[in-house]
Amino acid sequence: MTKTKDELDIKSIDYDKLAIAIINEWDSDREESGRKELVKGMSYILSKYQTEEERGIIDDMLMIFTGWTLRTLLKKAEAVSDDEVSDNEF
Repeated sequence: MTKTKDELDIKSIDYDKLAIAIINEWDSDREESGRKELVKGMSYILSKYQTEEERGIIDDMLMIFTGWTLRTLLKKAEAVSDDEVSDNEF
C-alpha cells in the first residue's frame, strides 16, 4: 500500500527537530498571541471532544506539552488571580 501525499510517514519523523520547531514557533511567532490562541483552541477542543477516550487523548497531549493533565491544570488555574488575567489581556 502506498502513502498518499497527505499521509505522514511516522517512521521518518525526526522528533528532536519537531520539538525544536515547536519551541521556536512558540518563542518567535506565538508568544504574544499564544494566550489568545490557547483560549480559543482549548475552548474548541474541550467542546468538540467529550468522550472519555477523547479526553484521555487531550490529557496525553497536555502531559506531553506541559507535564500536567487537564484536571491538574484546571486546579492550577484556580490559583490564578483575576488581576493576573487582566494584566495579561490580549
